[in-house]
Amino acid sequence: MRLPRQFFHLLLLFLSAALPSPADSSTHPFLDKSRPICWNRLTPDRLEPDIREAMRLTRSAVEEISRLQPEEMTYENTFGALECSNDLLMEGMRKAYVLKSLCDSAELRKAMDSVAPRVSAFLSSVTKDQALWNVLKIAEERLRQTNPGPEQKRYMELTMQSFRDNGADLPPDKRARLEVIDRELTLASQRFNNLYMDARKSWTWTVRDAAFLEGIDNNALQQAREEFQSRSPGHSGPGWTFTLDSAASARVMEKAHREECRKDLWEHLQTVATGACDTEPVIREILSLRREKAHLCGYGTYPDYALRESMAGNGENAMKFVNELLDKVKAPFFREMEALRRLKARLTRQENARLNPWDVAYYTSLQAKEQFRLDQEELRRYFPLPRVLDGLFSLAEQLYGIRVAEVPAGEGAGAVGTWHPDVRFFTIEDVRGNRLGSFYLDLFSRKSKRAGAWMNALDTGSPATRENPGKPRLGMVCLNLHPSAEGAAVLLSHQETRILFHEFGHLLHLMFTRVSTPSLAGTSVPRDFVEVPSQFMENWCWHPDVLKSFARHEKTGLPIPEEMLRSLDASRGNTPALALAGQLLYAKMDLAVHTDPERFAAGPLDEVDAAVAGDMDYFKDFKRTGKLRTARHLFSSPAGYASFYFAYRWAEVLDKDIFEAFERAGGPDRETARKFRKAILEKGYTVPPMQQFMDFMGRKPRMDAMLRKRRLAS
Repeated sequence: MRLPRQFFHLLLLFLSAALPSPADSSTHPFLDKSRPICWNRLTPDRLEPDIREAMRLTRSAVEEISRLQPEEMTYENTFGALECSNDLLMEGMRKAYVLKSLCDSAELRKAMDSVAPRVSAFLSSVTKDQALWNVLKIAEERLRQTNPGPEQKRYMELTMQSFRDNGADLPPDKRARLEVIDRELTLASQRFNNLYMDARKSWTWTVRDAAFLEGIDNNALQQAREEFQSRSPGHSGPGWTFTLDSAASARVMEKAHREECRKDLWEHLQTVATGACDTEPVIREILSLRREKAHLCGYGTYPDYALRESMAGNGENAMKFVNELLDKVKAPFFREMEALRRLKARLTRQENARLNPWDVAYYTSLQAKEQFRLDQEELRRYFPLPRVLDGLFSLAEQLYGIRVAEVPAGEGAGAVGTWHPDVRFFTIEDVRGNRLGSFYLDLFSRKSKRAGAWMNALDTGSPATRENPGKPRLGMVCLNLHPSAEGAAVLLSHQETRILFHEFGHLLHLMFTRVSTPSLAGTSVPRDFVEVPSQFMENWCWHPDVLKSFARHEKTGLPIPEEMLRSLDASRGNTPALALAGQLLYAKMDLAVHTDPERFAAGPLDEVDAAVAGDMDYFKDFKRTGKLRTARHLFSSPAGYASFYFAYRWAEVLDKDIFEAFERAGGPDRETARKFRKAILEKGYTVPPMQQFMDFMGRKPRMDAMLRKRRLAS
């Protein structure tokens, strides 16, 4: 899955690309726009003075626009200048947020805690600046009569709506309160993010008895053993320490034969984000601030405010979509849970065996192995990292005719500098040899790096024209794979392979953009559409011909066996309703707490999961910590995916529909890919998302393909 735009998602249309007077890159490294980026110069002590200078220059640019007389107004010196006004501010803050997510430190936290709320308040004040707003209103009315180009017209429409939605037309007291709310939201999300990262870092689970871990694969045990030794140097006895920074903990839940082992781990997982790292107070603060902001801006609920430009349109439509899908999966969900319970009863020889929360992953894995003859650990052997990358890049070349090439990264002469020795650097060229862009690839977990996977757009560049060669794009793809033991191959699970393809899909959305306006380019689209290009790429990880092209055994090099391919495809029918129900209930919880936070104010947040799930809460008798405590997607930035978590499933309806068009064309078809690129990947937000979909498919989306791919419909 893409990194949320942190504080700058407060404004959908940000003010972006060349300031009235350049900042000195030698004294302001965060504002240096040279490429590749000089990461080693970006030290925490430089952040505050650099951002202060960027805000000064942005304010100067805004004041210049605000002094314009009606007869002087053109698109270039009004809306065009607005788009260009805070490019250096965005440049600096983008780098700061990247470093915060990848190289977290006490010094950087201190600098960000000082800078981020001030920047948020500053940007909030720009959209409420009455002199600027009056100029924009006059300019928009005059320019509308001059027949502006489609991209300019779109930018003007969205900018005007963004200013209104951020309080430009409100009375002074309400505008002032909105600025305070934006600053407080930034501070609160910073606190949540720090607590969340500290909670992950501090959580460990240690086992001293090898027999307790029976069934765990050697790779996971080796990871845990190395972790124990690093934390207990010189300790002679055996020990295995599991953390949240590796996949080993998940493998315990999936593989440990002893139920008491899985139960102990599950119970220990319920302590995450509690105690010293308790996130509940700051979550309540964020929910309250978001509600107040929506009401001040004239919306009934925060989802209505957040979804105002989405494909869903408002919170009611989003909740309707989620509930319709839940209705479809309810019956098969309970059938699947009962099948797992019966499997446990048979294997434990206890007719009335009870299925517990710590049993689900274990018996789901056993069922896949028993019914579909699919061993996930054996499957890993066919996904060594170098082959997966080669397969991904070859697929992109086959679809779009592009070429991905690695460039040396590191400290040597001619090498591209990075923020960590593990980071790699690649360029992307089109069929004519023109540079589309470049990207950093940061694949491995480490203690200073946040969890998850994401793509960041560092520079949207500009498209080539007859008069201008254009500017290459710059992005980054980040995962959290566990590094292998020295000399051992890095083997990916099928899920990790899909995640890599997913993030590369986001990257292609950036690389192929043909949009000149940065705030409308690439992935700058509503969140219920931004996941379409990324989830589309995941589909190829199930396509047999594509898999056979790169999935080869780590040692023998033999291609993945046909029988294993058939088993992998059949395994999509292993508890599909269970998987989908979990995602939908999370999305429903997100919409529910943002629609009516007062409803959940009386009791602890840990009770929200059960209240939202209702009769679909299979484990209602178990005391659990709620998913909200660790909901990084929802609370680690002022807006993020708040009220938007349903977007993954909304986008899945679209991406599966699109992928079936490729299947009808025979697979990775170049002509179909050309149409997809032209209709969707190049357009950014210059065309409404539904129109982009219809331009490619020739009709509105249908849910059938998604249900078929999930084996929930024939």
